[in-house]
Amino acid sequence: MPDQSKLFPDHRRLSGERYTVETFRAAYGLSHEEAKRLFDKFGPSKRELDLLMRARKDPRQFLTF
Repeated sequence: MPDQSKLFPDHRRLSGERYTVETFRAAYGLSHEEAKRLFDKFGPSKRELDLLMRARKDPRQFLTF
């Protein structure tokens, strides 16, 4: 059975810029372990990882009332 905790589907088509683990880590000052964990879970899409990091910084901006 596939790992259900992995949110990034392998078959999903990526478009746009991509991070490497190292460029993602450097961009956000993350430890190598945390950058790799997020990269493995969400994939290399720069757009998605940037959005994720924005949400982690200030989740209120994504709440609707």
